[in-house]
Amino acid sequence: MLKNKKLFISDMDGTFYLGSKLLTGSLDFATKVREIGGKLVFLTNNSSRTPEEYIRKLLNMGIDRSLFEVYTSGEATIRFIKEHCSGASVYLIATPSVENLFIESGIRLVNERPDAVVLTYDTTLDYAKIRNAALFLRAGAKYIASHPDFNCPTELGPIPDVGSLIKLFEASTGRVPDHIIGKPDPSILEMLLKDYGFYPDECVIIGDRLYTDIECGLRANVDAILVLSGETTPEMVPENHEFLVIDNVGVLAGMITEEFAV
Repeated sequence: MLKNKKLFISDMDGTFYLGSKLLTGSLDFATKVREIGGKLVFLTNNSSRTPEEYIRKLLNMGIDRSLFEVYTSGEATIRFIKEHCSGASVYLIATPSVENLFIESGIRLVNERPDAVVLTYDTTLDYAKIRNAALFLRAGAKYIASHPDFNCPTELGPIPDVGSLIKLFEASTGRVPDHIIGKPDPSILEMLLKDYGFYPDECVIIGDRLYTDIECGLRANVDAILVLSGETTPEMVPENHEFLVIDNVGVLAGMITEEFAV
């Protein structure tokens, strides 16, 4: 399965680290990918931080900068807006750093009569933002969400993520997003492959969630590996699954060593 793989696309939360701690074998995995001449790209649905913030976090954990790249659902959402809603005014629910990323990317943010409401994972969320977004959605604004995850894994346990807020707005306004950009939508993976110049059969996607990471790989015709270090338990894995299941990315590091030693 791994012999012809050149691009390793890995989730972050629950797959490579949890909170501020690396998970078992993470550094070995990243190092092995480089040793075989491969590329490791972290593809995360978590849109609460910019790529630069994630890079700093990984550096602080001791991961050498030459070992990885980062691609977020926030980036993909910006790209979607620029390609499909060019010139649209946006009411954005986001952290301050992600809001700055949207502004620097040329997205026009407004607080009144927006063309679109864009929902990302905002850890600074307050009721005023919820109220305004609901009113704009009722008025007919286009509705875009960065990803569908119900919870974000933390060291203390799962906490509400964008998917939970999608349910809140549905209960209040009857609206569901017109577009959800992140995993499992295969378009985010297709964007990444195009940007880095790889074909689907040259890649493998690794993650801890069946309904985002693994589903995204299956829908994009990319081989998928489920790790049991995050959200998914062995009991949740379907009997006739079409993907590899391992305990953690440390096991994958060992598999890479064995595969490429032959």
